[in-house]
Amino acid sequence: MKLYYATFKSPVGEILATRTDRGLNFVSFPKSTWEKFISALEKDENITLIEDNRKFSNLRNDLKAYFSGKKVQFKEEFDLKGGTDFQKKVWTTMQKIPFGQTRSYGWLAKQAGGKNKARAVGAACGVNPLPILIPCHRVIREDGGLGGYGGGLSLKKKLLKIEGVNI
Repeated sequence: MKLYYATFKSPVGEILATRTDRGLNFVSFPKSTWEKFISALEKDENITLIEDNRKFSNLRNDLKAYFSGKKVQFKEEFDLKGGTDFQKKVWTTMQKIPFGQTRSYGWLAKQAGGKNKARAVGAACGVNPLPILIPCHRVIREDGGLGGYGGGLSLKKKLLKIEGVNI
């Protein structure tokens, strides 16, 4: 399988993005997180890694606009082969959380069809392959606390601040 990738700088550090011919399938930051991912992919004989910045020009432009505080409707197609059916429902539902707003893990669980599955929602957020595009940073605790974030709470705060959310 061909897997295209590109890296680019952002206000939250260097970002790695990968895509198949079907769509974007992975976005990661900070660099320390994605270096391990690339190293593992390079060892997989079934994957041919191809650096191709042209395939990511729309994403690069959209992220640049996002980081400048603009509400962005990402135009990318996604290739989300991984994940359980419930995780995919959570990821789809997360995309409906408006820019500059937050929702609780419980709200997201209810919307995804598992009203008592707030912890499972948290786990789905933790394995979200497309942070920012699938905005898991907009998911917070019922009491208004931030909850967790794979990139750390300071990064979650930074993303919410970019969107004008006061936390």
